Amino acid sequence: MKKKAIAWVLTAVIALSCCGCGSTGDNAGAASDGTQAAATEAGGAAENGGALTEVSSDPSEWPVVSIQVPALTDLPDEPIVEDALNEYLVSINAGVKANLVQSSFGDLANQLTLMLSDNQNPLDLFCWRFYSTLDGCVKNEQCIPLDGYMEEYSDMWAIFPENVLKTQQIGGVQYAVPSVDSYGTYEVYNLQKDIAEELGIADRDGERITKEEMTQIMKNVVEKHPEMAAMINTNDEPFIGIDTFGNSNWLGVLLNRGVGTTEVVNLYETQEWRDYCYMMKDWADAGIFIDDPLNNELTISQYNNGIAAGCFLGGYSADYIKALIAYSPYESVQFQLTDLVGTSSSVLGGWMISTVCKNPDAAMKMLYLMTMDENVARIMILGVEGVHYTVDEKGIARRPEGVTQATSTWNQDCPWFYPNQCLSIPLETEMTTYYTDMLDAPNHAQFSEAMGFVFDSTPVYDQMAACTTVVAQYRDALLYGLVDVDSYLEKFNEELKAAGIDDIIAAEQEQFDAWRAAQ
Repeated sequence: MKKKAIAWVLTAVIALSCCGCGSTGDNAGAASDGTQAAATEAGGAAENGGALTEVSSDPSEWPVVSIQVPALTDLPDEPIVEDALNEYLVSINAGVKANLVQSSFGDLANQLTLMLSDNQNPLDLFCWRFYSTLDGCVKNEQCIPLDGYMEEYSDMWAIFPENVLKTQQIGGVQYAVPSVDSYGTYEVYNLQKDIAEELGIADRDGERITKEEMTQIMKNVVEKHPEMAAMINTNDEPFIGIDTFGNSNWLGVLLNRGVGTTEVVNLYETQEWRDYCYMMKDWADAGIFIDDPLNNELTISQYNNGIAAGCFLGGYSADYIKALIAYSPYESVQFQLTDLVGTSSSVLGGWMISTVCKNPDAAMKMLYLMTMDENVARIMILGVEGVHYTVDEKGIARRPEGVTQATSTWNQDCPWFYPNQCLSIPLETEMTTYYTDMLDAPNHAQFSEAMGFVFDSTPVYDQMAACTTVVAQYRDALLYGLVDVDSYLEKFNEELKAAGIDDIIAAEQEQFDAWRAAQ
């Protein structure tokens, strides 16, 4: 198969020599422990979705499934990883082969939009994370329903909690396989350890603090280090305390992150939002933010490059969060801000079969293997053992000597993007329970009353578009304390009312009530 790579500057459709999916294959076997599976011999046919049939004895005749793989930079070892993956697929008589298609996070919107409309060189399997939303992909007719595969691949669907599966449904129709995760977020304020030591608070690592205590810590940081910011991005839903139904403009939310409440409210006219805006104004006046936040990069790179001494981070535990940023040049201490809570927004991705896929059965078989087969998952996540990593005596993956995240020839730093990261092993960390704790985390989380609810915005499409424009005009200035809160918030809410936010709230409440009644 001809190898290829996306051009990182130009927006272009990838030229895939083995495009689409063919028509043959077999069914993969059952999971041995709920998270791993070995492929087994061929299964039976299924109409309108099911097992592949008529497996050829010649692997060169097998259908080739094109699969999105995330890239932070160009991945020169894509051919090596693809070959290793296909060698394994042949060894288990999988009946399908893989064509790995790099997608750059920096140009994801353009790349995927083009590939998901290309009937000649289709992208068969993709994840909506960072690209769109479940609702957006369905409305744009970029994915197909997966209900026809529920019986044939029942062991795969069984590894997900019911409320998690529902986050990938619209109108009761399953459109995506959710990515395995903790399904909950525990938020912390992450601070450089050397600065925490200067302030005499390093021994409070892991301590639960209030918003007021956090504010004082950050003020102390910038007083000690006026050349640094103490916070990067304040657009933090867990810290604000809302369940947004997955809408990044927060047009209708549940307060308290949806725990114990079912009333949909307009956040922007609540006292909670007003108080938050005043706190942001206080932070801005104290010099806590990065200079010119509306025109500056607001990512963790500002922490890693020393511009900001601290930032929000989230995960399922303090140990996990520290492991996530083990690559950072700074040791850190962390202060707990919230409980572990799951909302629909905590399910951060879902894998879909595109509408341009020429053989959905082959794509579904591959998606099953990506979700249930340990070797398939590990090759895609970590690359080739002995080339891209070795495994130490603790079962931890280690990069070759001298190789870093920046110089690695395969992207090993986005395991969470794939269908089942828990089939892999931890990378460059001392946390041996990195994935086993992740699987256990949902047993210790609280969940929003709306976990699994997906709002259909069709009835209020015009109002959503109009309110989105208003939010873009007003919200960020409030989030970074750049304006007078009272006067600006008054104008903000006047324009939201005129744009139809009350209609949106009413529609959300109606659908949410109906959804709850049907559970």
